[in-house]
Amino acid sequence: MRPVAIEGVPNARGKGTCPLATEDEKEKPAYTVWQNSAHVIARAWERDRSVLYVILAQILLTVVLSTVALYLPKTVVAQITTGVSVGALARTILVFTGVIVVLQAVKSYLDTTAGPRRTGLRARVCQDILSKAMTTDYANLEDKAFTDAKQKAHDITDNNSASTEQIYYCFVSLGTNVLGFVVYVILLVAVNPLVLLVTAATTIAGALVRRWANRWRHDHDDELAAYNKRLWYLNNVGVSHEMAKDIRLFAMTDWLHSVHAANMRLAFDFGRRAQTKQLIADVVDCVATFAREGIAYGYLIWQVLYLGLSVDNFLLLFAAISGFSGWITGILVDYSALSMHSLNYCRLRAYLEYPDTFKRREGEHVAPAQHAPYALELRGVSFRYRGANESTLENINLTITPGERLAVVGLNGAGKTTLVKLLCGFYDPTEGTVLLNGRDIRRFNREEYYTLLTAVFQEFNILPLSIAQNITQQWDGYDGTRLDRCLALADLSAKIGSLPSGLSSLLVKSVHNNAIEFSGGETQRMMLARALYKDSPVIILDEPTAALDPIAESRLYDRYSELSGGKTSVYISHRLASTRFCDRIILIDNKTIAECGTHEELLRLGGKYAELFRIQSKYYQTAKEGEPR
Repeated sequence: MRPVAIEGVPNARGKGTCPLATEDEKEKPAYTVWQNSAHVIARAWERDRSVLYVILAQILLTVVLSTVALYLPKTVVAQITTGVSVGALARTILVFTGVIVVLQAVKSYLDTTAGPRRTGLRARVCQDILSKAMTTDYANLEDKAFTDAKQKAHDITDNNSASTEQIYYCFVSLGTNVLGFVVYVILLVAVNPLVLLVTAATTIAGALVRRWANRWRHDHDDELAAYNKRLWYLNNVGVSHEMAKDIRLFAMTDWLHSVHAANMRLAFDFGRRAQTKQLIADVVDCVATFAREGIAYGYLIWQVLYLGLSVDNFLLLFAAISGFSGWITGILVDYSALSMHSLNYCRLRAYLEYPDTFKRREGEHVAPAQHAPYALELRGVSFRYRGANESTLENINLTITPGERLAVVGLNGAGKTTLVKLLCGFYDPTEGTVLLNGRDIRRFNREEYYTLLTAVFQEFNILPLSIAQNITQQWDGYDGTRLDRCLALADLSAKIGSLPSGLSSLLVKSVHNNAIEFSGGETQRMMLARALYKDSPVIILDEPTAALDPIAESRLYDRYSELSGGKTSVYISHRLASTRFCDRIILIDNKTIAECGTHEELLRLGGKYAELFRIQSKYYQTAKEGEPR
């Protein structure tokens, strides 16, 4: 199922709703057309000011070309009616033609060279979007308002027709129409003002109705965004390698097709309603054009018949009135388009300026020191996810002393990973504080705080780069000795040594034909090597052996002291038998720390930990003779 181009509907890719979601916000955008235009011009001036110079040149050339073309027939007719020689007439035509050819050649050159530079400016906005996604508060990434805003920002930059590129063409067109309007008003001062007024009024009427149609579409684009967002999701599900097995085993194809078709019908229906509004606008525009042209041309013919208007001036005014109408139409249409681009820029800027609460540059300086003691503390911490009805954790009090090996256990969904994300500084607690050496981490530069920790999470991703680059997170120039040690600690040395290209072997077959594929356990060991290579003073391992076989898991436990290197470490697992090597174990249950102690202490306590351990361990015990296995 590939994205489908729908008539009247943008490419059926993911669309998100804008943070400006309420009717009041739609009526009152955060920025005006002129503020957004000034913003775009300022960014272009910073990044590639030649684009602005070309815009000015294109405006001047277009108006000059139009004026020269306007005077060519008048001049030729005037010379014919005055009886000039053929040679003089030919020279006049040649001069006009030469000027037009030269101006048109220059304009064509500018038109051709302007495109790539404007695309380059759009690409820079794409970089801004990427940078925002990589640096924004982690909690924003799980906030629907933010993810919807991000999708809308992508839509505004995803092709050459997007507002972030088309706005420069709009500047050219609007500037040309404004300058042309001024020039033609000067030319038409001799015409009856009433004719100019009728021409202007009918032109404005048609443009206003067209603007109404465009505005309707924009005000309802969140509806279309919802359909397209679902289509985008279904398209990804249909081609997803991860979903391929489920689609086949559970016969999901027909169901996915039916859901996809239903959303396609809704998107088509939206396009039909939008096109109906556009048809009304087209009809009104045709009627206005008929009235405008009929009145203006009738008046000029009356001047020729009864007031002695010369033929050459008739041609000039005849063309000028038509051009005058065109300039007015252009101004209104272009301003409407500029308004639409501005509204899109409001959505883009709403994403790029989405508020972040974490301190960065203004935060207190903190940097990792390998031999410095780092103690972490959760003091009265409660946490509730945005939009959730209940808290995930409540009143957590926990101190992790320097060099301590802490295990966090509990049932699935108990809040173990949430606890780790609070320690990592990905979230700020809803209540309470997270402290580093007694200081609230909210006071620190959050980016620098991240350098104190390294982690292996349950979900991990690899990049389509070499093994060495995936582990070191460096393009080149890594420490080979340090890397070899980390590979050995992660039990990957033998595997890497067996590969023809060794550490230079590429990963991700969907990108590189000659890439290798690691098993789940091998990939998890590579992520462990990456965490060790970072060599931060605090190590967090979230289910680090979930994809390992029992032998590899046992070897990892045996070497855990060497792996942690005396650093402060937090180990999360739902396998209680794997936590014996830790100095202390906490059990998360009913949103809080229910039990705390060593493995032996918790067994003697006879509480929830002991019960869970007994349930899990019976599957590893040898059954008595005669009992089912």
